[in-house]
Amino acid sequence: MHVTETRLMPSRLELVRPLKTARATYWERRGFLVQLVDEEGRVGQGEAMPLPEFGTEPLDTCELVIQSHLKALRDQVFSDSLDAIEEAFMIPRGDPTQWKGIHLRVEEDLPEAPAADHAVELALLDLLAQRLGVPLSRLLSRSARSEVEVNALLTSDGPQELAEEARRAVAEGYRTLKIKVAGRPIDADEARVRAVREAVGSEVNLRLDANGGWSEKEALQALERLSWYGLELCEQPVAPDDHQALWRVQRRVQFPLAADEAIANPASIPVLLGTAGGMPAARIFVLKPMVLGGLLPALMFARQAARQGLGAYVTSSLDGVVSRAGAAHLAAALPWGKLASGLGVGSLFKTDENDPAERAFRPVGGRIVLPDAPGLGLPK
Repeated sequence: MHVTETRLMPSRLELVRPLKTARATYWERRGFLVQLVDEEGRVGQGEAMPLPEFGTEPLDTCELVIQSHLKALRDQVFSDSLDAIEEAFMIPRGDPTQWKGIHLRVEEDLPEAPAADHAVELALLDLLAQRLGVPLSRLLSRSARSEVEVNALLTSDGPQELAEEARRAVAEGYRTLKIKVAGRPIDADEARVRAVREAVGSEVNLRLDANGGWSEKEALQALERLSWYGLELCEQPVAPDDHQALWRVQRRVQFPLAADEAIANPASIPVLLGTAGGMPAARIFVLKPMVLGGLLPALMFARQAARQGLGAYVTSSLDGVVSRAGAAHLAAALPWGKLASGLGVGSLFKTDENDPAERAFRPVGGRIVLPDAPGLGLPK
């Protein structure tokens, strides 16, 4: 693979309506699109949409690191293999003068920047899969599935509006609904969850996402009450850095808890998985490639979890279609595909409904069918 040209473009996405989580309210998302061109004119695409409150770098740091990565890539020639891409993001050991691969972190004291790494890694993976003539999912795993189930993210605030939104989602074919909780009184959250459950019946999966917005005591109180409504799981009920609280809450509730923001810190992974001794802190893990630094680190984490008998699924970080396409390919390649992924968020943004790229990765009947085309499969 010979990268003959690199491109970096700013990106902005405006939400249809503000999205409130326990951490913040979002009106727009800003980031960057990356393109890498090889010697035969193929174009690999990547995207960075940093979200510091979820564990990524700030926007200005993201741009700085992407520019450094692209500088290192220009006119580089390296092998057409996943190993070459993995090695590009690793710090070379031993004598740096003997390093034979490409190393992206060429500048000293370059800050950690998972969103920037994600953008460049995704563009490299897209380009490599195109060169090998395979969809990106099958580059990641030969046994990748051809489609992925996704959940519907409900964004209304009031119970009645939330119930109507839930009915529409189920009518469209979604079998898993996700509700943001915390950041409001427990009584209000219970009214919202009750309204959705009554609206859709008992056969639809309900999952909650607290974004770390409860204390341990609040989480126990809330989940004890909300468990009456038949929950599939709850994402990150307590603060991301309080692994012991997550462990204790998981031991007290009957349904699975999913670690989300907690896995943004690589040092936490052995504790969360239970590989450092002791029991896992959660039974399921939420993989955000933007936060984890790319598809390859996320896939490695999923495989580690599977070896421990633990589940994982993929969600976006309120990203654009390039990132969501990459996340969909990753979801199809996971060793454990029993849970719906959180990738049906394109409708949250003000985009052209006739955009071929958006249409290609728009859920139909609660599923995303992956294009059978090389690379990401995004229309040109």
